[in-house]
Amino acid sequence: MARRALAYGVACAGLITTLTAMAALHPNQNVYFNALVDTKTPGALGKNYDMDYWRLAYRQSLEYLLAQYPDDELRVWPKWQGTQIIMLPQEDRDRIISSNRHAADFYLADLFIMREYLLDRPLTKNNREPKIYIHPRIDTLGAPDQRLVHTIRAYGSAIAGVFAKDAAVYRAAYHDAYADIAANGDPLARADFEIYAYDGALYYIGADCPPPTPSRADLRIFLRLFPVDPADLPAASRENGFENRGFWFNNRTAFFDGKCIHRQPLPDYPIERIRTGQFVSGEERLLWGADINLAARAAAQAAHDSIAAGDYGAPVAQSDFDVYIRDGVLAYLKEHCAAGDTDARFFLHITPVDPADLPVDMREHGFENRDFGFVERGARIGDKCVAERELPGYAIERIRTGQFVIGEGRVWGVEFAAGR
Repeated sequence: MARRALAYGVACAGLITTLTAMAALHPNQNVYFNALVDTKTPGALGKNYDMDYWRLAYRQSLEYLLAQYPDDELRVWPKWQGTQIIMLPQEDRDRIISSNRHAADFYLADLFIMREYLLDRPLTKNNREPKIYIHPRIDTLGAPDQRLVHTIRAYGSAIAGVFAKDAAVYRAAYHDAYADIAANGDPLARADFEIYAYDGALYYIGADCPPPTPSRADLRIFLRLFPVDPADLPAASRENGFENRGFWFNNRTAFFDGKCIHRQPLPDYPIERIRTGQFVSGEERLLWGADINLAARAAAQAAHDSIAAGDYGAPVAQSDFDVYIRDGVLAYLKEHCAAGDTDARFFLHITPVDPADLPVDMREHGFENRDFGFVERGARIGDKCVAERELPGYAIERIRTGQFVIGEGRVWGVEFAAGR
């Protein structure tokens, strides 16, 4: 009888301890607990045990968001929510949109994420499987575009949390920048987005740009910066000849009134050329691209201003482009320039007064060939297209110039006496 009583006593004590712990932990009674392990020091259990292994605390995370945003649709990642979302009322479930990690506004963090985040240890592919990633930029304390807004704890250890994309920090500033740029800016390039240089950064602006859907959010922007001096490149980028600053467009992007705007800071060193565009992640399929020559743009702007001021005088030839000549520089100007007007390559054939002035490899042709692409020597200035090309220093008899398409022939052409 004594042994039986002892056994019953031990069993009852264990049951009472278990029931007491479960009651104290409710609604997280599934987490790891053990009276023989330190449960009083905050974070002690979370450093060593899985605790909420099945991520049942996701339901509490969703309930927190539903209460905080009672009238909004919630774009949430990860999609894996299982019975946690099924247990919610239907009207709440209808407001939760399972997004992907790049389009989501809120990220549900499990114990693994919280452990590494709170210990300021980056998550990498080497020590964590991909399914537990929250977002490419949630990896250390102080990540600039998301913040921890809610933590669920058991025995003082974080077992789950909610991160929010911190759009509110920059939304008002972006709204003002959009209004200023749209009113006064001149785009460096026009494609699916208009691209502006403003306040030490590139701005990508979309006038018809609703918030992203999960399928569209996987479209990545590539951004390659070519410096004037290659020595300015970071050491890791010098082999490529450019600095790669690609990014997911929906990170740190503000959406409002059907528009969107993204700010991408530029480095301090002088930039000669920018190559940017958008492709489908995983497919490497290019959707659009823009090649921006900042040096050519500065020269084109100067030529535009000189033509407007009358410094070039009247054009020496007129066709699809008006052609001007001044101080050893040939300038091309097209009013109301439309998309495609600059796709064709420019030809420039220069006949000298003295054939001996020609470069040796061009003497058999009787002229010097200085063909060029518009992006190499020109830029859009407002609704105009402007390009310039330096002329050689020798005396010139005649000039032939225009545009052509390889394999198709000439688009337009003019010929005139240079008079020098």
